[in-house]
Amino acid sequence: MKRFFAFIFLILSGFICIEAQTSSHILALRQNIELLYRNPSKKELKAVAPKPELFEKYAGFLRGRNTGLTKLISDSGCADNTKIIVATEECLKYTMPGAGSSYSFRADNYRIPRLSDILFTDNSFQASGVLLHGIFVNIGDVVLNEVSLRTDGLDFLVNFQPEVDYEKAKKLDLILSEGIRNGKFLYRRGLYAVENTTFVLRSIAYAGRYYRAVRGVTYNEFAFDKRRDIIVAFRIVDKDDAGNVTILWKMLANKKSPRVKRSEKEL
Repeated sequence: MKRFFAFIFLILSGFICIEAQTSSHILALRQNIELLYRNPSKKELKAVAPKPELFEKYAGFLRGRNTGLTKLISDSGCADNTKIIVATEECLKYTMPGAGSSYSFRADNYRIPRLSDILFTDNSFQASGVLLHGIFVNIGDVVLNEVSLRTDGLDFLVNFQPEVDYEKAKKLDLILSEGIRNGKFLYRRGLYAVENTTFVLRSIAYAGRYYRAVRGVTYNEFAFDKRRDIIVAFRIVDKDDAGNVTILWKMLANKKSPRVKRSEKEL
């Protein structure tokens, strides 16, 4: 009952636009939409938990602020919500939104790919979020503890200027998909996952609105997300026989993201 009133409050606060505010639409909203953005259960988190010995090995590092140890499941084409479309044995193992392959450093949790900072698929790290510029760089075998915003290779990421014009941002996204070479470093929207290597990601999740519709109910998906501009350094510390990887990470920067400017027809 408390969740119901909290959800009604969210609606009345203007975060969600409802085309037809009937009780059946509200029920559809609760049943079909909340599931997309729920947190994983304890049982689901247990299925993606890193090995206990890794927590012991990196205990000192993990005592630092804004650090984490996260297992990423290799994307197997599973559904991005709790209704499993591909009922394979692999998909049935990972039933949380995103199936364990997509993670948000901003929320410090597993999310659906559209709201994630990183997606692990085809042995590569990808930025698949919507209205998001994700830029990866491989800076080589640098000790994670020693990485800072002044580390060689981070200049480009730190000084990269967000593009708030929607059409220009789309063009920039195509450029980032191909990659930008700056000195000895390549900056791309995705890079192959390599062990004994440190990666850095700048993820700019632009603020604004992103409308979705379920059964006649239209809502702003970003009302369920934390839109921020972050820089995260990480490296693979374990890879299992199934190809899943565990990454050790620390956040180097976290600030308010700009709001993308879109015309009415682009909303």
